[in-house]
Parts: sequence; C-alpha cells; structure tokens
Amino acid sequence: MMASMKSQARADRLTLLVAHIKEMLAGEDSSALFDGLLIGVVEHSAAERGFVLFSESGRPTIRAARALDQAVARSEPFRRVRRIADYVLRSGEPFLTASLKDDSRFREDEAHFEPDRAVMVLPLRTSERPVGVIYVDRASAQGGFDTIDRAVLQDMADIAGIAIEARYRVRQLRANRDELRLANMTLERMANSLQEDVAAKSVELSRFERDLDSKNRALRSTYTFKNIVGRSPQMHRVFDILNQVMDYPVPVLITGESGTGKELIARALHHGGARTDEPFMAINCAAIPENLLESELFGYKRGAFTGANAAKEGLFIAARKGTVFLDELGEMPLNIQAKLLRVLQEREVRPIGGRDAEPVEARIIAATNRDLKAEVGGGRFREDLYYRLNVVEVRVPPLRERVEDIPALARHFLRRLTEDVGLPLKRLSEDALQRLVRASWPGNVRQLENAIKSSALLSRGTVIGSEELRLPDESIAPPRAEPEEAPAYEAPRPLDATTTLPAGRIRNKAEWEAHERERILAALVRCGWNKTRAAKELKVSRRNLYRKIERYGIEGSNGDG
Repeated sequence: MMASMKSQARADRLTLLVAHIKEMLAGEDSSALFDGLLIGVVEHSAAERGFVLFSESGRPTIRAARALDQAVARSEPFRRVRRIADYVLRSGEPFLTASLKDDSRFREDEAHFEPDRAVMVLPLRTSERPVGVIYVDRASAQGGFDTIDRAVLQDMADIAGIAIEARYRVRQLRANRDELRLANMTLERMANSLQEDVAAKSVELSRFERDLDSKNRALRSTYTFKNIVGRSPQMHRVFDILNQVMDYPVPVLITGESGTGKELIARALHHGGARTDEPFMAINCAAIPENLLESELFGYKRGAFTGANAAKEGLFIAARKGTVFLDELGEMPLNIQAKLLRVLQEREVRPIGGRDAEPVEARIIAATNRDLKAEVGGGRFREDLYYRLNVVEVRVPPLRERVEDIPALARHFLRRLTEDVGLPLKRLSEDALQRLVRASWPGNVRQLENAIKSSALLSRGTVIGSEELRLPDESIAPPRAEPEEAPAYEAPRPLDATTTLPAGRIRNKAEWEAHERERILAALVRCGWNKTRAAKELKVSRRNLYRKIERYGIEGSNGDG
C-alpha cells in the first residue's frame, strides 16, 4: 500500500514537472524560463530553497531564486554555496550530497553549514559548454535527494539548456536578420546611387569619347604632311622618307637646326600612321634637370626615394603602343643615355626602385639640332646609342635652303593668325614677300612665324607692306654701296680664287652659304646642268661640286656629268 502511494506521488510529481516544462518552453522570455525551471525542480525534488545561476557573457549572475532573501545571499554560508555552484559551472558535472557537513570535499567548511544541508546542483548545458547551474537544498534531516529524481531533473536541465541555446540562436538570427535588412537597405540605396552615378558617368564617358574622337580627327587633320607647308624639292624628300617609314616601328632620328619644325615632323609621323589613336608623349631633354629626367622617362616605384609617396609611370610605359618623342636628344646626360640604350636593345624599362622590368611597345622618335657624330667624337654622346637611334635619319632643311617655301609659309602663318585671334583678313604685298625671301632667317621657320605675327598685329591696313614688316635687323642683307664700319663676316674660301662677292659685305655664315648656292645654281644653268662643265667653270673638282649640290639641295635637269 505504501509503495503504491509513493509511486502515485512520483507520478503526480512527474505530471506536474511535465506541465512546468511545457510552460517553461512555451514563452520567449528568458526570465520566465528560469523561474519556471526553478519552480519545477524545487517542487519535484521537495527542496526548501534554490536558485538559478547563469553565465551569458562570462560573468555568472543569479537569474531566479526561491526562499533566498538578500540577507541570506550576503551571508558567509551562502558564499560557500556559491563556491559549489561555480565548481559545477566550470566542470559541467552534477553535484549531489546528503550532508554537506559529512561530505569530505567540504569538511574544512563544516562550521559554515549549520544546520546541515542536503544539496543538489545540476549544470545547464548547451551543445558547446555549460552556461549555468540549478542549485537546490533542504535540511539534511529530511534525507538526501533521490538519484532517480536527479536523473529526471538533469534531463529537465538539459532541455532548459537546449531551450536557452535555441533562444540565443533565435536572438542572434533576429539580430542578424535586422542587420541584414539594414545592410540590404543600405546596399539598395548604394545601388541606386551607383546606378545614377554610372548613368551620369556613361553620359560623361560618351561625351568624352565624342570629344576625344573629335580631337583625334582634328589632330590627324592638323598634323599631316598635307598641312606642313613645303613644296620645295628638299621638303618633298623629307615627305618621301616619312611615307616609307610611317607604319614601321623603327626609331627615327630627326635632325636640323633650331626652329625648322622637327616636332611638327614627329607629330605628322605619329598621326599619319597606324599609331594615331595611341598617345604621343613628348619631352624636352634639355628643359628638365637630370634627376627629374630619369624619373619622367622610366618612372619610379613607391618609396624609391624621399617624396615618392606613390608609384608613377614613366613616359615609355604611359605611351603604351604610341610614340615617345625625345626632343633635344643631344642634351641627354650620358648615364641616362645608357638606360635609353637598354630600352632600345631589350624593349623593356625598369622603373627607379623597381625589381622587375616592364615591356615597352612605344615607338621612339628623337630630334636634335646638334651634330651627333661630332658629339660622339667628343665623348659627349654614346656611339652605340647613336647607331641604335639612327636607323632612319630625317634631315629637316633650314629655311635658307628652301627659300621658295617662304611666301607660302608666310601666307599660311598670316591666315592662321587671323583665324586664331579674330583679326580682319590681311595679306602681304609683293614687295613684302620679296623682302621676306631676301632675309636670311637664322631662326628658321619659327622666326618667320613670329615675324609674321608681329607684323600682322601691328600693321594698320589690310595689306602688309614691306615697310610694315617687323624683322630683326640682322636677318636682312640689303645691298649697300659702302662697307659698314662693323667687322664683316670672314667667309670661308670661295669656290674659286676669283669669286666676286655681292655688293655689300657678307656679315654672317648664312649669307655666305646663300651666296655660294646662288653661284652654283647659276653655273649649272649656264652649262645646261652639265656638272663636269660647271665644275670646270667654277674651278673645283667634280667631287667637291657634287658635295655642294647635295648639301644645298640643288635639283634640276640631269647633265652628262
């Protein structure tokens, strides 16, 4: 009869415990879960008091308590109780004793447990670690806790641990969901803003492409051989050479005096060929200090020297498949010449401070007004670099060797000036053109252009007369009956000892060469372009005459010589 009553009482307690578990799991509030858990354990085990200790962020705190007031919680015996709870929290193993006073594990603390207590401490475990404990006790006189009840209650504690973990996961998922929702909203705003930016950039890019295409067409139209004024035989020879090498990726060396238009020839060579859509990168080797010239040509890596806060591409890399134009090549320092030679030989460049070489695809066009052969002989220019660059040489003749182009050039400069600055249409009179033709122009085409600009801006009428030309005094050699007091230019030995100088004394080399060219041309005309007879008349060897004809670019009918 007694056993039947005990079984019924156990069944009633289990029924009540299940009801508590259902109630505990039904809510979402963690505090309600802890309260329900503690009530179920206390009632099922017939404990007198208890508490739930929970460690969510590494610091254990009491989340639910029964029959424990603040005075008890602050007492010394309770601190010993907390020691037991902390031990179970660390180990994750349940603790059960019928008498703390008789338990050998706490014998040194027996004075603190009067009256004696029976204790049961169960861990709250998740799938990863213990997160809390359930502590219950009662007077030891009532007997210890049943091991069967302990097993049931541990299962209940494990269910609570799973529920706690599930709630934690749900909170995390909700927090992640909220963060994700906020991130999605932010991304959506960014995407909309990006779409607007892309649309604006697309419009801007289209406009830029149209502008670039227009500028490229303008460049191709401006820098073509058709727009280089020159109908003389000397200029036709230049055009013939350029047309032959235009599409070949070989170096071109452009030589000629200052002001002859070497850069104009280089640009025409670039824009007239297959590289016209690629960059044209020009640099004046004489205008940049040596240390800066090296970095401009070859580039540098970040940290290569003080102030190199970011890497920079050199011209050879920035030009891509276009053209690098090296103006005033003869002024390049020897140490940079050695690095330029490597670019030509290996078709690669190593930036300052860099370890790896980068391939070079750009074509190299160089220009100089110096005699590079003489510079090589003087040790100022590398011989190997000279022969690497001088694959094709284009000599741009000075203006004194193509005087027949002067009228056309003058009209061209005058027309372009009136278009650029909005001047009324003007023209040059015949006597003005004759005066321009007679001038020596040591500054060549550039000097002629500046003279036309000055004369056009300062002239009053629509026709610029000879007297309105603004020419440097030293560029004109009008005939004079009497010699000037200033020392005359000492001309080199003429073609023959009986050569008569023109009226007025020759004052510079340019005037002498112009005079000599006229004498040779007159002799050839008189001799019907028979070079043998002309050489005899001029009292020079045929070899010397041929050299002079080639030097001055004289062309005409072929004679028997």
